[in-house]
Amino acid sequence: MKLRPFELALVIIFVGLGLTALVILSTFDGGSGSDEPQAVVGSVTIWGTLPADPINKIIRELSEIDESYNNVSYRYYSPTQFDERLVNALADGTGPDLVLVSHEKLVETRKRIQPISFEFFPLRNIKDAYIDGAQIFALNDGLYGYPIAVDPLMMYWNKNIFTNSGFLSAPATWEDLVNSIFPELIKRDSDRTIRQAVVAMGEYNNVRNAFGIISALLFQGGSQAVLLDGSDKYQVKLRLSENGSSDPLRAAADFYTRFSRPSNSLYSWNRSFKDDRSEFVAERLTTYFGYGSEGAQIEKLNPNLNFDIAEVPQGAEATIRRTYGKFYAISLLKSSDNKVGAGSVMTNFAGATIANRIAVESNMVPAYRSTVALGSNNLYGRVAYKSASIALGWLNPELSASNQILATMTQDINENRRDLDGAVSDAASRLGNEY
Repeated sequence: MKLRPFELALVIIFVGLGLTALVILSTFDGGSGSDEPQAVVGSVTIWGTLPADPINKIIRELSEIDESYNNVSYRYYSPTQFDERLVNALADGTGPDLVLVSHEKLVETRKRIQPISFEFFPLRNIKDAYIDGAQIFALNDGLYGYPIAVDPLMMYWNKNIFTNSGFLSAPATWEDLVNSIFPELIKRDSDRTIRQAVVAMGEYNNVRNAFGIISALLFQGGSQAVLLDGSDKYQVKLRLSENGSSDPLRAAADFYTRFSRPSNSLYSWNRSFKDDRSEFVAERLTTYFGYGSEGAQIEKLNPNLNFDIAEVPQGAEATIRRTYGKFYAISLLKSSDNKVGAGSVMTNFAGATIANRIAVESNMVPAYRSTVALGSNNLYGRVAYKSASIALGWLNPELSASNQILATMTQDINENRRDLDGAVSDAASRLGNEY
């Protein structure tokens, strides 16, 4: 069939566009991004829960290379403020283009995020590029953000208190901690008043990272936590181990609350204490379960504190090591008025050079598998890098609701409002209802 001139012109145009798209796709490096700024960016606003100073420093350096980055800005919000600020801003039409937040907010923000198609960034590339836990952003219909960093849960320990009792290293297993170290370090009066606490578990409101601790125990118990089925529905597996032979949530709740039961030999913590990090800094608590990024903060809070960092203890019989981690990714919002410019910034930030800088300067571990494999010579980073490779997160429905449910579970057990099985069953049911 002979084409008329304008039809021939249209064919040529579409062929040209198709070839251009193929070139772009063929040169896309699977999430590593480009470490050079793009030519056109425009006005791009990023909101996040990572510290502002490292990211603003990077933006300033990029603007020196490409002045269009003068219109890129980053605004920090605390995790507790972020959700409300984002919802209100989106309602007013003043929301950001990109968000840089942890996976703990993924379920609740998913409907606002523009996923990256697996045709554009294949799942195989994602698995090759990022450590296992960071792949939590790869859901059924695409990648919901380029992973940037992970903050693994660690154990901080007071070296003076340990060495005074003859212990020269942190416990590698829970059995070592509760059977050997705990009896030597716990200090209680005859009326069970605690004078020196060893482990801050059992309560919820004065344990800063209670959610992370219980989550770590869940994973160590073989929990699959929450999965997505073929119809994109969330399947709550908190009470089911991978081999179906145990109840990880029950085991986690039982172990966690032993430390707050006055009648238990492991009694070490109660609601009369301040938050656990404050007690650790004041040297009234010998171990503290905190994230890897907290090391520098603890050092500033008490420069004279002689402490070190270690992997969270594992079960003596464990064949697979596990801890909990917060995984951070940068994501494009569907509501962005500048998707081209925002996408360019997102891809640039996702590149190994910039992503690794953001992670390291935020005192976290990069999400790139190749970078984690190289390790770190940082005082706390060397141990944190090893924990990053065994860290996992789960698709919790909404963090404040999850915290409230787990807090109620522990209180019910501690105050004998429910027996262990009843409290655990109620918590699992309520979590399931939140999705």
